[in-house]
Amino acid sequence: MGCDGGTIPTRDELVRLKKKPEQKDKDSVRLYKWRHCSLSQEALSKPILACELGRLYNKESILRHLLDRKDPQKTDLPRSHLRGLKDTKELILTPNPALERSKDFRTGGDPNAAPFVCPITGLEMNGRFRFVFDWNTGRVISERAYKILKDDPADKILEENLIILNPEEEGDEIDTLKTKMESRRARQKAAKKSNKRSKNEVLDEEEAPSVVKKAKAAKDIKAPSKPSNDSSSASSSSSVQSDDSKSEVYKSIFSSHPKAQNQPKGNWVTFGPRYN
Repeated sequence: MGCDGGTIPTRDELVRLKKKPEQKDKDSVRLYKWRHCSLSQEALSKPILACELGRLYNKESILRHLLDRKDPQKTDLPRSHLRGLKDTKELILTPNPALERSKDFRTGGDPNAAPFVCPITGLEMNGRFRFVFDWNTGRVISERAYKILKDDPADKILEENLIILNPEEEGDEIDTLKTKMESRRARQKAAKKSNKRSKNEVLDEEEAPSVVKKAKAAKDIKAPSKPSNDSSSASSSSSVQSDDSKSEVYKSIFSSHPKAQNQPKGNWVTFGPRYN
């Protein structure tokens, strides 16, 4: 049966312990996050975009996502803050010059070398170091380089335009980025309304003189007077009386004939069909 002859069992042999759950390799998770699209999980390839929350995307994945948003049957899509390409920024990345050497293991290079580096410090963009980018320009640098350029008026990044790449999903960083995103969109909306209002005012100022000129021109133009019916009928009657080709009987029909003019007119006593 065992445990005889002086054998002393240990606690691990007598007590069954719970197996610890398998833990993910943090380095693998970190590398995957910096090398794959946040939407499609495909390998990142240029052009690479980033949203206002610092997540990385392939441009093709963003376009597919925007097309899916128009489908009414797809209501549970992720990344609801992506309303269009205007909510993303194409990144200006610096290729890693050591990447080609790293692909050949015989040269002793690192097979896990990052495809991009910081153009100032040379740090690799693999998640070990924090990277940021400027929302206005899309230029990507390391946080260490940002601190170096903070006092340089030519290359410094304004705090409101500073976006941290791949921040922690839970923490103050993502909350700060969300606050910046909301305030940025509010400013853009207010600026759009202001531009529209000023444009309408300019159009009104340009149209006002033309309206005055048109009104003045319309006032100066006099409408041609229409000939009266009496004058037209009189002229037609006189022309009939002077026409030799018409008979006397035909001419007597008209009021311009002398016989019709000399005929006595009736009054209120003698009014009758014979006098009219």
